[in-house]
Amino acid sequence: MYLGAIDMGGSKTVVAVLDDKFEILATKRFEGHEKDWHIHFDRTVELLHACTAELGMTFDSLSALGVVPPGMVRNERYLLLAPATGWRNLDMLDEYSKRTGFEIIATDCDVNASAIAEADITGERDFLWYNISNGIGAAIIMNGENMPGANGVSGELGHVKVEYEHPRPCPCGQVGCCEAHASGAAIGRRVQQLAHDDPSYAELFKRKNYPVNAYGASLLARENDVKSLDVFREAGKYIGRSIAIGLNVLNPPRVFVGGGVSQSLDLLLPEIRRQIELGTVEFARNVPIERTNLGYYAALKGAAAIALRKYKKIHMND
Repeated sequence: MYLGAIDMGGSKTVVAVLDDKFEILATKRFEGHEKDWHIHFDRTVELLHACTAELGMTFDSLSALGVVPPGMVRNERYLLLAPATGWRNLDMLDEYSKRTGFEIIATDCDVNASAIAEADITGERDFLWYNISNGIGAAIIMNGENMPGANGVSGELGHVKVEYEHPRPCPCGQVGCCEAHASGAAIGRRVQQLAHDDPSYAELFKRKNYPVNAYGASLLARENDVKSLDVFREAGKYIGRSIAIGLNVLNPPRVFVGGGVSQSLDLLLPEIRRQIELGTVEFARNVPIERTNLGYYAALKGAAAIALRKYKKIHMND
C-alpha cells in the first residue's frame, strides 16, 4: 500500500510517498509558504504528482492522503487558524478532494499527527507529545488515541503564559506565550538581537561560519560559549514552565519531544527539569522526557499515519 503525505511546516513544506510501514519512498519540498493558500495547496499537489512519477507510479496508486497544516484543526477537517500563514477557516478535506479526487483524505494538526505516528510505530499508548519547532504545541495520547478537545485545540501548551514581566507578542495574537519566547523562531530572534548588540558575538558566528539562528547558537553552545548556553537556558526555562503545566493537568507517564529544536534537547533539559521541580506537584514530576523516535520527518510520518488509520477504519467497516 502507498500513502501520500503533505507536511506544511511553518518554514517549509514537504510532500512524500510512503508505504504502510512508514518508509519514505520519494520526497519533494519547498521553503517558506504562500500567503495565498490556493497557490500553496496547488503546489503541494503538483509535488505529489512529481513524487509518484519519480517512483514510476500513477497518481491513483495512492490508497489515501494525509495532510497536516501548520495550525489548529477541528473535527479532523477544518483548519481554524494557521498563525504563521494567516490562513483561517478552511475545509481541508473539501479542498484536497477537489484537487486530487481521492476518496480517503485525513487531516489534523502536525503535532497531533506526529503523536499518532509515535503511538502506531512504537506501540506507546499514553504520553504527552511536545513539539518545539517554528512554533510550539503538544498532543495528548491516551490509550493510543489523540484527545482533541471540544474544538480540536487541546494541547496548546505553546500558548500558555510563561512570561508576565516582559511578555513578547505571539503570532496567535496574545503576549507572553511559550511560543513567543522559546520556539525555534523565538530563539533565532534572541540570537540575532544578541549578535546585533554585541559585535564580538556576531564575529564568533562569522569566524565559525555558523548561521546566526537557533541552530548556529546550538553549535556554539556545544563549544561552551557562555552567551549561547544562556540562550538555551532561558528557552529551557520557558519550555519547562509550559511542560510543568501539562504535567500537573494531565499527569502523563512519558513526554516525547519533537520538532527541529528537539535536536538541542540536551541543552534545554537541565533548565526544563529545574522548572518542573519548581512548578509541579511531587507526584507528577518524575516523568521521562526524551526525544521522539520519529526523527526529522515526524510530521510527514504523522500525515501517513492518520491517512492509514482512516483507510483501515473505512475498510474495516465495509
